[in-house]
Amino acid sequence: MRQLLLIACCLALAACGFQPLHSKEYRAQQGIALASLQVEVDHSRLGQLLEAETTDALNPDAQRQEKRYKLTIHLAMQDIALFINPDGTSARGDIQWTSTYTLTRLSDSKVMDTGSMVRISSYNTGEDASTGYASFVSVEDAKKRGIIELGQDYKLRMANLLAQLDQQDEAGR
Repeated sequence: MRQLLLIACCLALAACGFQPLHSKEYRAQQGIALASLQVEVDHSRLGQLLEAETTDALNPDAQRQEKRYKLTIHLAMQDIALFINPDGTSARGDIQWTSTYTLTRLSDSKVMDTGSMVRISSYNTGEDASTGYASFVSVEDAKKRGIIELGQDYKLRMANLLAQLDQQDEAGR
């Protein structure tokens, strides 16, 4: 009886168009869709890093693909002191990245989606002047880690969004 139920569930999944996310075919199809994105970010130093990380996450094999969409990203950073020492210095902090995006179809300049993402990365700092360099490195590392993770977040968001847009295009044909 269990086997019949399992077979019925598998047939129902196959009938609804279910595709395993980690299959080679699905990843290849997603790779082509993601490679069709042109990424544009504010031109600060960290904005350039986000543009590079997002582009690498979306198209790690650097496939040449006609650009169908433009992803415009705006980035803002806020440094939040969490634990304040008695002398007024911070011993721990968070860097909050707030990122807004617009996805535009290049063929007709139609805005397909807008949204925002927030990513927080934490750091620790030293208590005295002898750890000044270590504190600086800790803060810079937190900034870089936050940007890298934000690039991965954009990959996941765009993979989902482009799959939905492709389904809408196929349904409209």
